[in-house]
Amino acid sequence: MKSSLAASELRYEIISALGTAYKEICIVDLKAKRYTVISGTQEGRSGSLDNLSHNFIDINIMPNFREEAEVFLDFGTCAERLENKSVVSHDFQAKSGMWYQVSFIAKKRDENGKVTHILVTARDITEQKLRELAYQKKLEDIAAEARRANKAKTNFLRRMSHDIRTPLNGIIGLLDIDMSHFDDRELVLENHTKMKTSANHLLSLINDVLQMSKLEDGKANLTHELISLVDLTRDIVNIIHGRAVEAGIEWDFEKNKSVIPYPYIYGSPLHLRQIFLNIYGNCIKYNRPGGKITTIVDNLEEHGNICTYRWTITDTGIGMSKEFLEHVFNPFAQEKNDARSMYHGTGLGMAIVKGLIDQMGGSIEITSEEGVGSEFVIVIPFEIAPSPETLPEKAAVSECDINGVKLMLVEDNELNAEIAYVLLTDEGAEVTAVSDGKKAVELFEKSSEGTFDAILMDVMMPVMDGITAAKTIRAMDRPDAKTIPIIAMTANAYKEDAEDCIAAGMNAHLAKPLDVNKIKRTICEQVGN
Repeated sequence: MKSSLAASELRYEIISALGTAYKEICIVDLKAKRYTVISGTQEGRSGSLDNLSHNFIDINIMPNFREEAEVFLDFGTCAERLENKSVVSHDFQAKSGMWYQVSFIAKKRDENGKVTHILVTARDITEQKLRELAYQKKLEDIAAEARRANKAKTNFLRRMSHDIRTPLNGIIGLLDIDMSHFDDRELVLENHTKMKTSANHLLSLINDVLQMSKLEDGKANLTHELISLVDLTRDIVNIIHGRAVEAGIEWDFEKNKSVIPYPYIYGSPLHLRQIFLNIYGNCIKYNRPGGKITTIVDNLEEHGNICTYRWTITDTGIGMSKEFLEHVFNPFAQEKNDARSMYHGTGLGMAIVKGLIDQMGGSIEITSEEGVGSEFVIVIPFEIAPSPETLPEKAAVSECDINGVKLMLVEDNELNAEIAYVLLTDEGAEVTAVSDGKKAVELFEKSSEGTFDAILMDVMMPVMDGITAAKTIRAMDRPDAKTIPIIAMTANAYKEDAEDCIAAGMNAHLAKPLDVNKIKRTICEQVGN
Protein backbone atom coordinates (compact mmCIF):
# COMPACT_ATOMS: atom_id res chain seq x y z
CA MET A 1 0.00 0.00 0.00
CA LYS A 2 2.77 2.38 1.02
CA SER A 3 4.85 1.51 -2.08
CA SER A 4 1.86 2.15 -4.36
CA LEU A 5 1.28 5.51 -2.71
CA ALA A 6 4.95 6.43 -3.03
CA ALA A 7 4.92 5.45 -6.71
CA SER A 8 1.80 7.53 -7.28
CA GLU A 9 3.35 10.53 -5.55
CA LEU A 10 6.55 10.15 -7.57
CA ARG A 11 4.51 9.95 -10.78
CA TYR A 12 2.63 13.13 -9.79
CA GLU A 13 5.87 14.93 -8.95
CA ILE A 14 7.37 13.96 -12.33
CA ILE A 15 4.26 15.13 -14.18
CA SER A 16 4.23 18.40 -12.18
CA ALA A 17 7.90 18.99 -12.99
CA LEU A 18 7.28 18.31 -16.68
CA GLY A 19 4.27 20.61 -16.51
CA THR A 20 6.54 23.57 -15.78
CA ALA A 21 8.33 22.96 -19.09
CA TYR A 22 5.34 21.85 -21.19
CA LYS A 23 2.04 23.69 -21.62
CA GLU A 24 0.18 20.45 -22.40
CA ILE A 25 1.03 16.75 -21.97
CA CYS A 26 -1.22 13.98 -23.30
CA ILE A 27 -0.77 10.27 -23.31
CA VAL A 28 -2.14 8.60 -26.44
CA ASP A 29 -3.09 4.95 -26.98
CA LEU A 30 -2.69 4.55 -30.75
CA LYS A 31 -4.39 1.14 -30.90
CA ALA A 32 -7.41 2.17 -28.84
CA LYS A 33 -7.38 5.60 -30.50
CA ARG A 34 -7.85 7.27 -27.11
CA TYR A 35 -6.06 10.15 -25.35
CA THR A 36 -5.83 11.40 -21.79
CA VAL A 37 -4.57 14.84 -20.76
CA ILE A 38 -2.19 14.36 -17.85
CA SER A 39 -1.01 17.97 -17.51
CA GLY A 40 -2.28 21.33 -18.72
CA THR A 41 -5.41 23.45 -18.80
CA GLN A 42 -7.64 20.40 -19.50
CA GLU A 43 -5.89 17.99 -17.14
CA GLY A 44 -7.85 14.75 -16.67
CA ARG A 45 -9.80 15.09 -19.88
CA SER A 46 -9.91 12.01 -22.15
CA GLY A 47 -11.59 11.07 -25.35
CA SER A 48 -11.35 9.78 -28.87
CA LEU A 49 -8.36 10.62 -31.04
CA ASP A 50 -10.70 11.32 -33.95
CA ASN A 51 -11.54 14.77 -32.57
CA LEU A 52 -8.27 15.63 -30.80
CA SER A 53 -6.22 16.92 -33.74
CA HIS A 54 -9.10 18.81 -35.37
CA ASN A 55 -10.16 20.45 -32.10
CA PHE A 56 -6.54 21.38 -31.30
CA ILE A 57 -6.04 22.89 -34.76
CA ASP A 58 -9.33 24.79 -34.79
CA ILE A 59 -8.82 26.26 -31.32
CA ASN A 60 -5.09 26.96 -31.28
CA ILE A 61 -3.33 27.05 -34.67
CA MET A 62 -2.92 30.10 -36.90
CA PRO A 63 -4.73 29.58 -40.24
CA ASN A 64 -1.52 29.81 -42.29
CA PHE A 65 -0.11 26.84 -40.29
CA ARG A 66 -3.30 24.73 -40.58
CA GLU A 67 -2.21 22.59 -43.54
CA GLU A 68 1.14 21.55 -42.08
CA ALA A 69 -0.49 21.04 -38.65
CA GLU A 70 -2.99 18.60 -40.17
CA VAL A 71 -0.12 16.62 -41.69
CA PHE A 72 1.93 16.55 -38.49
CA LEU A 73 -1.02 15.75 -36.17
CA ASP A 74 -2.14 12.79 -38.27
CA PHE A 75 -2.04 10.04 -35.60
CA GLY A 76 -2.60 7.39 -38.30
CA THR A 77 0.98 7.89 -39.55
CA CYS A 78 2.48 8.53 -36.12
CA ALA A 79 3.75 4.98 -35.49
CA GLU A 80 5.40 4.91 -38.92
CA ARG A 81 7.16 8.23 -38.34
CA LEU A 82 8.46 7.00 -34.97
CA GLU A 83 9.64 3.67 -36.37
CA ASN A 84 13.34 4.57 -36.12
CA LYS A 85 13.03 7.60 -33.88
CA SER A 86 12.08 8.29 -30.31
CA VAL A 87 10.83 11.86 -30.93
CA VAL A 88 9.39 13.88 -33.82
CA SER A 89 8.61 17.60 -33.43
CA HIS A 90 7.23 20.58 -35.32
CA ASP A 91 6.87 24.31 -34.55
CA PHE A 92 3.54 26.14 -34.87
CA GLN A 93 2.28 29.63 -34.17
CA ALA A 94 -0.85 29.88 -32.07
CA LYS A 95 -3.70 32.31 -32.69
CA SER A 96 -2.50 34.21 -29.63
CA GLY A 97 0.76 34.94 -31.44
CA MET A 98 2.72 32.58 -29.19
CA TRP A 99 4.94 29.87 -30.68
CA TYR A 100 4.79 26.23 -29.55
CA GLN A 101 6.78 23.13 -30.33
CA VAL A 102 4.55 20.05 -30.50
CA SER A 103 6.34 16.72 -30.03
CA PHE A 104 5.39 13.04 -30.34
CA ILE A 105 7.48 10.96 -27.93
CA ALA A 106 7.49 7.15 -28.23
CA LYS A 107 6.38 5.77 -24.82
CA LYS A 108 5.65 2.10 -25.47
CA ARG A 109 6.23 -0.37 -28.31
CA ASP A 110 4.85 -3.87 -28.99
CA GLU A 111 6.90 -7.04 -29.45
CA ASN A 112 7.59 -6.04 -33.06
CA GLY A 113 8.94 -2.61 -32.03
CA LYS A 114 5.90 -0.77 -33.34
CA VAL A 115 4.87 2.23 -31.25
CA THR A 116 1.58 1.69 -29.42
CA HIS A 117 1.58 4.55 -26.91
CA ILE A 118 3.01 8.08 -27.24
CA LEU A 119 3.25 11.26 -25.23
CA VAL A 120 2.11 14.41 -27.01
CA THR A 121 3.70 17.56 -25.57
CA ALA A 122 3.36 21.26 -26.36
CA ARG A 123 6.19 23.55 -25.21
CA ASP A 124 6.24 27.37 -25.29
CA ILE A 125 9.17 28.40 -27.51
CA THR A 126 8.04 31.98 -28.20
CA GLU A 127 11.17 33.70 -26.87
CA GLN A 128 13.51 31.32 -28.69
CA LYS A 129 11.47 31.49 -31.90
CA LEU A 130 11.37 35.28 -31.91
CA ARG A 131 15.17 35.34 -31.55
CA GLU A 132 15.47 32.87 -34.43
CA LEU A 133 13.08 34.87 -36.60
CA ALA A 134 14.86 38.13 -35.79
CA TYR A 135 18.20 36.54 -36.68
CA GLN A 136 16.72 35.06 -39.84
CA LYS A 137 15.29 38.47 -40.77
CA LYS A 138 18.66 40.05 -40.15
CA LEU A 139 20.33 37.48 -42.41
CA GLU A 140 17.68 38.05 -45.07
CA ASP A 141 18.18 41.83 -44.82
CA ILE A 142 21.96 41.40 -45.10
CA ALA A 143 21.51 39.11 -48.11
CA ALA A 144 19.05 41.56 -49.71
CA GLU A 145 21.43 44.46 -49.10
CA ALA A 146 24.30 42.44 -50.57
CA ARG A 147 22.17 41.67 -53.62
CA ARG A 148 21.28 45.36 -53.96
CA ALA A 149 24.92 46.36 -53.59
CA ASN A 150 26.04 43.76 -56.13
CA LYS A 151 23.34 44.89 -58.54
CA ALA A 152 24.32 48.53 -58.05
CA LYS A 153 27.98 47.73 -58.62
CA THR A 154 27.16 45.62 -61.66
CA ASN A 155 25.11 48.48 -63.09
CA PHE A 156 27.91 50.88 -62.17
CA LEU A 157 30.53 48.77 -63.94
CA ARG A 158 28.25 48.49 -66.97
CA ARG A 159 27.83 52.26 -67.07
CA MET A 160 31.51 52.86 -66.39
CA SER A 161 32.43 50.48 -69.21
CA HIS A 162 30.20 52.49 -71.54
CA ASP A 163 31.31 55.88 -70.22
CA ILE A 164 35.02 55.01 -70.39
CA ARG A 165 34.83 53.38 -73.81
CA THR A 166 32.88 56.28 -75.35
CA PRO A 167 35.62 58.96 -74.98
CA LEU A 168 38.33 56.32 -75.44
CA ASN A 169 36.82 55.21 -78.75
CA GLY A 170 36.63 58.89 -79.71
CA ILE A 171 40.32 59.40 -78.93
CA ILE A 172 41.35 56.28 -80.88
CA GLY A 173 39.16 57.29 -83.80
CA LEU A 174 40.57 60.81 -83.88
CA LEU A 175 44.12 59.40 -83.80
CA ASP A 176 43.28 57.24 -86.81
CA ILE A 177 41.90 60.30 -88.63
CA ASP A 178 45.06 62.28 -87.80
CA MET A 179 47.24 59.48 -89.16
CA SER A 180 45.31 59.59 -92.44
CA HIS A 181 45.29 63.42 -92.67
CA PHE A 182 48.59 64.27 -91.06
CA ASP A 183 49.28 67.11 -93.52
CA ASP A 184 46.02 68.87 -92.64
CA ARG A 185 47.37 70.93 -89.75
CA GLU A 186 44.03 72.62 -89.00
CA LEU A 187 42.20 69.27 -88.77
CA VAL A 188 44.94 67.72 -86.61
CA LEU A 189 44.86 70.64 -84.17
CA GLU A 190 41.07 70.53 -84.01
CA ASN A 191 41.19 66.78 -83.32
CA HIS A 192 43.80 67.30 -80.60
CA THR A 193 41.45 69.75 -78.87
CA LYS A 194 38.67 67.15 -79.02
CA MET A 195 41.02 64.44 -77.71
CA LYS A 196 42.03 66.61 -74.76
CA THR A 197 38.36 67.19 -73.90
CA SER A 198 37.73 63.43 -74.01
CA ALA A 199 40.85 62.73 -71.94
CA ASN A 200 39.76 65.25 -69.29
CA HIS A 201 36.35 63.54 -69.14
CA LEU A 202 38.08 60.20 -68.57
CA LEU A 203 40.15 61.78 -65.81
CA SER A 204 37.02 63.13 -64.10
CA LEU A 205 35.43 59.65 -64.16
CA ILE A 206 38.54 58.13 -62.57
CA ASN A 207 38.75 60.90 -59.97
CA ASP A 208 35.10 60.32 -58.97
CA VAL A 209 35.69 56.61 -58.41
CA LEU A 210 38.86 57.21 -56.39
CA GLN A 211 37.24 59.98 -54.32
CA MET A 212 34.27 57.75 -53.47
CA SER A 213 36.65 54.99 -52.42
CA LYS A 214 38.43 57.42 -50.10
CA LEU A 215 35.15 58.60 -48.56
CA GLU A 216 33.94 55.03 -47.96
CA ASP A 217 37.24 54.20 -46.26
CA GLY A 218 37.10 57.39 -44.18
CA LYS A 219 40.38 58.56 -45.73
CA ALA A 220 39.27 61.78 -47.45
CA ASN A 221 41.61 64.10 -45.55
CA LEU A 222 40.27 67.65 -45.42
CA THR A 223 42.84 70.43 -45.23
CA HIS A 224 42.77 73.52 -42.99
CA GLU A 225 43.82 76.34 -45.30
CA LEU A 226 43.13 80.04 -45.54
CA ILE A 227 40.40 80.56 -48.16
CA SER A 228 39.13 83.72 -49.77
CA LEU A 229 35.46 83.04 -50.52
CA VAL A 230 35.61 85.74 -53.18
CA ASP A 231 38.53 84.04 -54.94
CA LEU A 232 36.99 80.58 -54.49
CA THR A 233 33.70 81.77 -55.98
CA ARG A 234 35.52 83.42 -58.87
CA ASP A 235 37.44 80.19 -59.60
CA ILE A 236 34.21 78.17 -59.64
CA VAL A 237 32.43 80.72 -61.82
CA ASN A 238 35.35 80.80 -64.26
CA ILE A 239 35.16 77.01 -64.63
CA ILE A 240 31.37 76.71 -64.82
CA HIS A 241 30.26 79.90 -66.55
CA GLY A 242 31.64 78.92 -69.96
CA ARG A 243 29.91 75.54 -69.79
CA ALA A 244 26.62 77.23 -68.92
CA VAL A 245 26.94 79.65 -71.85
CA GLU A 246 27.77 76.79 -74.24
CA ALA A 247 24.64 74.96 -73.06
CA GLY A 248 22.50 78.07 -73.57
CA ILE A 249 21.78 78.43 -69.84
CA GLU A 250 21.54 81.76 -68.02
CA TRP A 251 23.90 82.08 -65.05
CA ASP A 252 22.75 84.35 -62.22
CA PHE A 253 24.94 84.72 -59.14
CA GLU A 254 22.85 87.22 -57.15
CA LYS A 255 25.59 89.26 -55.50
CA ASN A 256 23.18 91.96 -54.34
CA LYS A 257 21.21 89.32 -52.39
CA SER A 258 24.27 87.50 -51.03
CA VAL A 259 25.67 88.26 -47.57
CA ILE A 260 29.35 87.42 -46.92
CA PRO A 261 30.47 89.32 -43.78
CA TYR A 262 33.53 87.10 -43.34
CA PRO A 263 35.26 86.76 -46.72
CA TYR A 264 38.22 84.85 -45.24
CA ILE A 265 37.71 81.42 -43.68
CA TYR A 266 39.65 78.24 -42.96
CA GLY A 267 38.68 75.12 -44.91
CA SER A 268 39.62 72.63 -47.59
CA PRO A 269 39.50 74.57 -50.89
CA LEU A 270 39.99 71.54 -53.16
CA HIS A 271 37.01 69.74 -51.63
CA LEU A 272 34.82 72.87 -51.54
CA ARG A 273 35.44 73.34 -55.26
CA GLN A 274 34.56 69.69 -55.81
CA ILE A 275 31.25 70.10 -53.96
CA PHE A 276 30.11 73.11 -55.95
CA LEU A 277 31.47 71.93 -59.31
CA ASN A 278 29.50 68.69 -58.87
CA ILE A 279 26.28 70.54 -58.02
CA TYR A 280 26.64 73.18 -60.73
CA GLY A 281 27.67 70.47 -63.18
CA ASN A 282 24.37 68.68 -62.51
CA CYS A 283 22.43 71.94 -62.79
CA ILE A 284 23.89 72.39 -66.29
CA LYS A 285 23.75 68.75 -67.35
CA TYR A 286 20.10 68.27 -66.38
CA ASN A 287 18.92 71.70 -67.52
CA ARG A 288 17.55 72.76 -70.92
CA PRO A 289 18.49 75.47 -73.44
CA GLY A 290 17.08 78.75 -72.22
CA GLY A 291 17.12 77.51 -68.64
CA LYS A 292 18.54 79.34 -65.64
CA ILE A 293 20.77 78.71 -62.62
CA THR A 294 20.51 81.04 -59.61
CA THR A 295 22.71 81.23 -56.50
CA ILE A 296 22.18 83.15 -53.26
CA VAL A 297 24.60 83.05 -50.30
CA ASP A 298 23.44 83.80 -46.73
CA ASN A 299 25.28 84.14 -43.44
CA LEU A 300 23.13 82.22 -40.94
CA GLU A 301 24.89 82.79 -37.64
CA GLU A 302 28.17 83.27 -35.78
CA HIS A 303 29.29 81.58 -32.57
CA GLY A 304 32.68 82.63 -31.30
CA ASN A 305 35.05 82.23 -34.23
CA ILE A 306 32.64 80.03 -36.26
CA CYS A 307 30.39 81.40 -38.99
CA THR A 308 27.84 79.38 -40.97
CA TYR A 309 27.13 80.05 -44.62
CA ARG A 310 24.19 78.81 -46.65
CA TRP A 311 24.19 78.46 -50.43
CA THR A 312 20.80 78.19 -52.17
CA ILE A 313 21.26 76.99 -55.75
CA THR A 314 18.22 76.59 -58.00
CA ASP A 315 17.87 75.45 -61.59
CA THR A 316 15.01 75.27 -64.09
CA GLY A 317 15.98 71.82 -65.32
CA ILE A 318 14.15 68.55 -65.81
CA GLY A 319 13.91 67.85 -62.06
CA MET A 320 13.90 64.55 -60.17
CA SER A 321 11.14 62.18 -59.15
CA LYS A 322 10.21 61.77 -55.47
CA GLU A 323 11.32 58.13 -55.66
CA PHE A 324 14.77 59.06 -56.96
CA LEU A 325 15.21 61.84 -54.38
CA GLU A 326 15.09 59.19 -51.64
CA HIS A 327 18.22 57.58 -53.13
CA VAL A 328 19.97 60.58 -54.70
CA PHE A 329 22.90 60.38 -52.25
CA ASN A 330 23.43 56.63 -52.68
CA PRO A 331 26.61 55.63 -54.53
CA PHE A 332 26.00 54.70 -58.19
CA ALA A 333 22.49 56.23 -58.09
CA GLN A 334 21.14 57.36 -61.46
CA GLU A 335 17.52 57.94 -62.34
CA LYS A 336 16.28 55.70 -65.16
CA ASN A 337 13.40 55.45 -67.60
CA ASP A 338 13.22 59.19 -68.22
CA ALA A 339 15.14 62.03 -69.77
CA ARG A 340 17.89 61.79 -67.14
CA SER A 341 19.00 58.41 -68.49
CA MET A 342 20.43 60.08 -71.61
CA TYR A 343 23.09 61.78 -69.46
CA HIS A 344 26.14 59.68 -68.64
CA GLY A 345 28.26 59.64 -65.50
CA THR A 346 29.33 57.45 -62.64
CA GLY A 347 26.34 58.16 -60.40
CA LEU A 348 28.87 59.08 -57.69
CA GLY A 349 28.72 62.89 -57.82
CA MET A 350 26.02 63.50 -55.21
CA ALA A 351 27.32 60.70 -52.97
CA ILE A 352 30.71 62.45 -52.99
CA VAL A 353 29.07 65.83 -52.29
CA LYS A 354 27.12 64.39 -49.32
CA GLY A 355 30.18 62.62 -47.93
CA LEU A 356 32.35 65.74 -48.06
CA ILE A 357 29.69 68.03 -46.59
CA ASP A 358 29.09 65.54 -43.76
CA GLN A 359 32.83 65.55 -43.00
CA MET A 360 32.76 69.34 -42.90
CA GLY A 361 29.94 69.24 -40.31
CA GLY A 362 27.43 70.69 -42.75
CA SER A 363 24.22 69.59 -44.42
CA ILE A 364 22.64 69.44 -47.86
CA GLU A 365 18.93 69.30 -48.71
CA ILE A 366 17.44 68.85 -52.16
CA THR A 367 13.90 69.58 -53.29
CA SER A 368 12.85 68.91 -56.85
CA GLU A 369 9.84 68.70 -59.13
CA GLU A 370 9.88 66.88 -62.43
CA GLY A 371 9.68 69.28 -65.35
CA VAL A 372 10.14 72.31 -63.09
CA GLY A 373 13.65 72.10 -61.62
CA SER A 374 15.64 71.50 -58.43
CA GLU A 375 16.84 73.44 -55.41
CA PHE A 376 20.03 72.59 -53.50
CA VAL A 377 20.52 74.11 -50.03
CA ILE A 378 24.06 73.68 -48.69
CA VAL A 379 24.91 74.73 -45.12
CA ILE A 380 28.54 74.60 -43.94
CA PRO A 381 30.18 76.03 -40.78
CA PHE A 382 33.67 77.56 -41.09
CA GLU A 383 36.32 78.87 -38.76
CA ILE A 384 36.65 82.62 -39.36
CA ALA A 385 40.10 83.63 -40.59
CA PRO A 386 41.77 87.06 -40.30
CA SER A 387 42.34 89.08 -43.44
CA PRO A 388 45.71 88.00 -44.87
CA GLU A 389 48.53 90.45 -45.37
CA THR A 390 49.22 91.42 -48.95
CA LEU A 391 51.63 88.87 -50.41
CA PRO A 392 53.73 89.26 -53.57
CA GLU A 393 52.10 87.45 -56.45
CA LYS A 394 53.80 84.39 -57.86
CA ALA A 395 55.65 84.89 -61.08
CA ALA A 396 53.55 84.30 -64.15
CA VAL A 397 54.29 81.17 -66.15
CA SER A 398 55.51 83.30 -69.04
CA GLU A 399 58.23 84.67 -66.72
CA CYS A 400 59.46 81.18 -65.79
CA ASP A 401 62.46 80.11 -67.80
CA ILE A 402 63.90 76.59 -67.60
CA ASN A 403 66.17 77.02 -70.60
CA GLY A 404 69.49 75.35 -69.78
CA VAL A 405 68.23 73.81 -66.52
CA LYS A 406 69.82 70.36 -66.09
CA LEU A 407 67.24 67.78 -65.04
CA MET A 408 67.32 64.10 -64.12
CA LEU A 409 64.02 62.52 -65.17
CA VAL A 410 63.21 59.29 -63.27
CA GLU A 411 60.25 57.52 -64.93
CA ASP A 412 59.70 53.79 -65.55
CA ASN A 413 56.89 54.17 -68.10
CA GLU A 414 58.44 54.63 -71.54
CA LEU A 415 55.58 56.65 -73.00
CA ASN A 416 55.36 58.94 -69.95
CA ALA A 417 59.12 59.41 -70.03
CA GLU A 418 59.01 60.29 -73.72
CA ILE A 419 56.20 62.81 -73.23
CA ALA A 420 57.95 64.50 -70.28
CA TYR A 421 61.27 64.51 -72.18
CA VAL A 422 59.75 66.25 -75.21
CA LEU A 423 57.78 68.79 -73.16
CA LEU A 424 60.85 69.72 -71.08
CA THR A 425 63.39 69.82 -73.90
CA ASP A 426 60.99 71.94 -75.96
CA GLU A 427 61.26 74.48 -73.12
CA GLY A 428 65.05 74.36 -73.36
CA ALA A 429 65.83 72.06 -70.41
CA GLU A 430 68.65 69.51 -70.61
CA VAL A 431 67.12 66.15 -69.63
CA THR A 432 68.77 62.86 -68.67
CA ALA A 433 66.26 60.03 -68.24
CA VAL A 434 66.57 56.85 -66.15
CA SER A 435 63.94 54.14 -65.67
CA ASP A 436 63.91 53.38 -61.92
CA GLY A 437 64.95 54.67 -58.52
CA LYS A 438 68.05 52.48 -58.25
CA LYS A 439 69.43 53.84 -61.52
CA ALA A 440 68.66 57.36 -60.32
CA VAL A 441 70.64 56.79 -57.11
CA GLU A 442 73.57 55.27 -59.03
CA LEU A 443 73.60 58.10 -61.60
CA PHE A 444 73.52 60.80 -58.92
CA GLU A 445 76.20 59.01 -56.89
CA LYS A 446 78.68 58.84 -59.78
CA SER A 447 77.90 62.35 -61.09
CA SER A 448 79.93 65.31 -59.91
CA GLU A 449 78.34 68.08 -57.88
CA GLY A 450 76.39 70.47 -60.09
CA THR A 451 75.70 67.91 -62.83
CA PHE A 452 71.97 68.23 -62.14
CA ASP A 453 69.96 71.24 -61.03
CA ALA A 454 66.90 69.17 -60.04
CA ILE A 455 65.49 65.65 -60.07
CA LEU A 456 61.97 64.85 -61.34
CA MET A 457 61.04 61.63 -59.53
CA ASP A 458 58.22 59.17 -60.22
CA VAL A 459 57.02 57.31 -57.11
CA MET A 460 55.67 53.92 -58.21
CA MET A 461 58.60 52.19 -59.96
CA PRO A 462 60.15 48.69 -60.08
CA VAL A 463 63.51 47.79 -58.51
CA MET A 464 63.46 50.89 -56.26
CA ASP A 465 60.50 53.24 -55.76
CA GLY A 466 60.78 57.02 -55.72
CA ILE A 467 60.30 57.39 -51.95
CA THR A 468 63.20 55.04 -51.22
CA ALA A 469 65.34 56.67 -53.91
CA ALA A 470 64.75 60.15 -52.46
CA LYS A 471 65.62 58.98 -48.94
CA THR A 472 68.77 57.23 -50.26
CA ILE A 473 69.95 60.37 -52.08
CA ARG A 474 69.30 62.57 -49.05
CA ALA A 475 71.35 60.18 -46.90
CA MET A 476 74.48 60.43 -49.12
CA ASP A 477 77.56 62.04 -47.60
CA ARG A 478 77.93 64.96 -50.03
CA PRO A 479 76.64 68.53 -49.75
CA ASP A 480 74.43 68.64 -52.85
CA ALA A 481 72.60 65.46 -51.77
CA LYS A 482 70.97 67.53 -49.03
CA THR A 483 70.08 70.51 -51.24
CA ILE A 484 69.27 69.34 -54.76
CA PRO A 485 65.53 69.85 -55.43
CA ILE A 486 63.65 66.56 -55.82
CA ILE A 487 60.20 67.00 -57.35
CA ALA A 488 57.71 64.13 -57.28
CA MET A 489 55.80 63.58 -60.53
CA THR A 490 53.32 60.83 -59.79
CA ALA A 491 49.83 59.45 -60.36
CA ASN A 492 49.50 59.21 -56.55
CA ALA A 493 47.49 62.42 -56.37
CA TYR A 494 46.04 62.61 -52.85
CA LYS A 495 47.10 64.94 -50.04
CA GLU A 496 48.56 62.07 -48.00
CA ASP A 497 50.61 60.99 -51.04
CA ALA A 498 52.09 64.49 -51.25
CA GLU A 499 52.82 64.38 -47.51
CA ASP A 500 54.64 61.04 -47.91
CA CYS A 501 56.81 62.57 -50.65
CA ILE A 502 57.68 65.63 -48.53
CA ALA A 503 58.42 63.38 -45.55
CA ALA A 504 60.87 61.40 -47.72
CA GLY A 505 62.85 64.58 -48.41
CA MET A 506 61.26 65.71 -51.66
CA ASN A 507 60.65 69.42 -52.20
CA ALA A 508 57.38 69.39 -54.17
CA HIS A 509 54.66 67.12 -55.50
CA LEU A 510 53.07 67.24 -58.97
CA ALA A 511 50.14 64.98 -59.80
CA LYS A 512 49.76 63.30 -63.17
CA PRO A 513 48.53 63.95 -65.80
CA LEU A 514 51.27 66.56 -65.97
CA ASP A 515 50.67 70.21 -66.81
CA VAL A 516 53.79 71.65 -68.45
CA ASN A 517 53.04 75.12 -67.03
CA LYS A 518 52.89 73.75 -63.48
CA ILE A 519 56.11 71.81 -64.07
CA LYS A 520 57.86 74.94 -65.31
CA ARG A 521 56.61 77.04 -62.40
CA THR A 522 57.63 74.39 -59.83
CA ILE A 523 61.10 73.96 -61.35
CA CYS A 524 61.58 77.75 -61.40
CA GLU A 525 60.54 78.00 -57.74
CA GLN A 526 62.89 75.19 -56.70
CA VAL A 527 65.99 76.11 -58.70
CA GLY A 528 65.56 79.87 -58.17
CA ASN A 529 65.01 80.89 -61.80
